[in-house]
Amino acid sequence: MPVDEKPAAGQPTTERVKGIFTNIAPSYDLFNILSSFGIDRLWRRSTVRLARPDHKSVMLDLAAGTGDLTMAFARLGKPASILSTDFVPEMLEVGKKKAAAYDGPTKIEFEVVDAQDLPFDDAKFDIVTIAFGVRNLPDRAANFREVQRVLKPGGRYVILEFTTPPSPFVRWFYHMYLRVVIPNLGGLLTGDKPSFQYLNDSIRAFPTQLALGAELHAAGFSRVNWHNLTFGIVAVHIAEV
Repeated sequence: MPVDEKPAAGQPTTERVKGIFTNIAPSYDLFNILSSFGIDRLWRRSTVRLARPDHKSVMLDLAAGTGDLTMAFARLGKPASILSTDFVPEMLEVGKKKAAAYDGPTKIEFEVVDAQDLPFDDAKFDIVTIAFGVRNLPDRAANFREVQRVLKPGGRYVILEFTTPPSPFVRWFYHMYLRVVIPNLGGLLTGDKPSFQYLNDSIRAFPTQLALGAELHAAGFSRVNWHNLTFGIVAVHIAEV
């Protein structure tokens, strides 16, 4: 993209995404709770169940943000370890405070990492997860290649993401909610309405469940399936190597 050309609405760039999440980190959790009416917690619970970790699982959480999915896995899935990563340090600092209050068997560590260029050895993790982050990656294909590389044979990439409700009726109301409520609520909480307008645009521009599944197949994952949650507002994709 030429340096003087602005990205399209909903198009992620490194500078745009890092700037947005640096600014909204202190209010991000409150926004999630209010905007989803608390259902986001149920989505993460479902993700843990579908990922099927056990006490020996070595996990990597990408674009972990403030650590909500990391902590859901630690409390509910109880894997051996979780490395919680994000490329925005301000988001991880919030997650570290949550982990400090955790008293359980899972070892939790944090590291600033770009999900498109992972600094890890091949075949290191049993499960890699990402929640509401894959749509903010400028190069999804690079992320898919890197995840395949660091997963052990038989490992799983588990993606929780907003998507397209199959029902036209639900889709109409959902898109109206995204267009009207999300930017205004986000602007009220943070004073940064444009950032939440981007989040609305990025959700609406993201591939459907079938299209994302096709991308994962094309990237070389051997088996891909997905599970719609809350009428298909979000979906959990599971891609196996």
